[in-house]
Amino acid sequence: MRKILVATHGRFAEGIKETLQFIMGDSCKVEIISAYVSSDFDMEGEARKRIDELGQDEELIVAADLFGGSVANIFTEYVQTGKVHILTGVNLPMLIVLATSADCECSTEELIHNAQQSAKEGIIYINRVLSESDEAEEEIF
Repeated sequence: MRKILVATHGRFAEGIKETLQFIMGDSCKVEIISAYVSSDFDMEGEARKRIDELGQDEELIVAADLFGGSVANIFTEYVQTGKVHILTGVNLPMLIVLATSADCECSTEELIHNAQQSAKEGIIYINRVLSESDEAEEEIF
């Protein structure tokens, strides 16, 4: 079984989960960590708690906001357990794939690859698309 955890600096995790729930409804089984929103926040303690809560056959996929940021770095310490996988640059397309496919029969590596692809494909410069579309229309006529 896989658990999905969105862990970000500030309240970004709360906002993206709220948006995901708007799309998916209450069936959304994504946990969050909103790091450093209070002065007494302990990121290392939060990470340890999430790891300790994992069952023997469970894996944790952490979708973090920033590569090299403290949130992702702290979870990196647990990768060697083989139960923790970390993706950075979390966005809504990535999270939709993770949330809807967490229970799929595919390997965790395949799920993560699909989530990465969706994240990349979800970044589109619309001005360019419109410009290319206009140019294509002009060529047709």
